[in-house]
Amino acid sequence: MTKPPYTVDSVRSGLVSPGDLGEGAIEIEDEGHSSHVIYTPPNSIPTCPYVQRSEDVEVAVEPAIEPVGGNPTGRTVVAPQIVGPSSLPVVTQGAVVFQSDSLVDDTMNKVVAEAGKCPATFSVLGGPATVVGEYKVGSRSIEINGWKGFSQHLVHTSPPEVNPETYDDLVTVVVRKANAIIYVGYTQIKSVGKRADSDEKVKALMKTTLARLG
Repeated sequence: MTKPPYTVDSVRSGLVSPGDLGEGAIEIEDEGHSSHVIYTPPNSIPTCPYVQRSEDVEVAVEPAIEPVGGNPTGRTVVAPQIVGPSSLPVVTQGAVVFQSDSLVDDTMNKVVAEAGKCPATFSVLGGPATVVGEYKVGSRSIEINGWKGFSQHLVHTSPPEVNPETYDDLVTVVVRKANAIIYVGYTQIKSVGKRADSDEKVKALMKTTLARLG
């Protein structure tokens, strides 16, 4: 177990690994976020995923914050080789380590403020079929092993004529402790009628991860 002050290497060693998800999971560096249909800079911290695709958001919201003065770990994706309703989840994660309290305070405050602007509902009318549809968003404060931040739950349903069988169940967690900010996006594809449970599962996963980090 590591402990503050954190370094890029010590934080990376505690993040979610393929072994945490189970058999069949692999890990890749997400240098350009090219595997996703939405783009955020690889060293940014997420605030409101998918909102940049929406045409009906009334308040301007940044989907991610690029920190100033921090040392990023880079972004990694831990996922099964084939993603579907019966597969393991997709975990997109990263962290930023800072040298001063003021820098980490300022960054976390900006992330929380921007995430607070994320609308409760929004729509994406155009773009790839995988992102078109309705989005519902809920957020709550979270604290695990001394790490404090927020957990944001997003449910995406497609129009029936596009995809009547599944929906996306995504939880984004952003937490801070001492001189580090960690973010984890936990996504499952669920069959319509199945309960959304990513919120519970990512919390259990992060209890293991954050215990390693101390």
